[in-house]
Amino acid sequence: MSNNGAMLRTAILKGLGIGLMPWFIVGEDVKAGHLVPLLTEYEPLEVGIYAVYPQNRQPAAKVRSFVDFLATRFQQEPSWEPRGPPKRR
Repeated sequence: MSNNGAMLRTAILKGLGIGLMPWFIVGEDVKAGHLVPLLTEYEPLEVGIYAVYPQNRQPAAKVRSFVDFLATRFQQEPSWEPRGPPKRR
């Protein structure tokens, strides 16, 4: 387990195990045939992003602006992430 995508990609390419990786990190490896998608019928759990601030007072304008930016930015599909790896047949 690691929070370093490049290190995990290298370990997977060296055959040290399998991993749940973002398409923007391993997409080219899959396209080139270096990696094979597994368990493609399963969807990973979605991960949320949370902004936490005291409930008993109004957030500062810059905090409210940042929260609004996050909500707008992350409500859509990321431009770097296609709808997932190609399905195996």
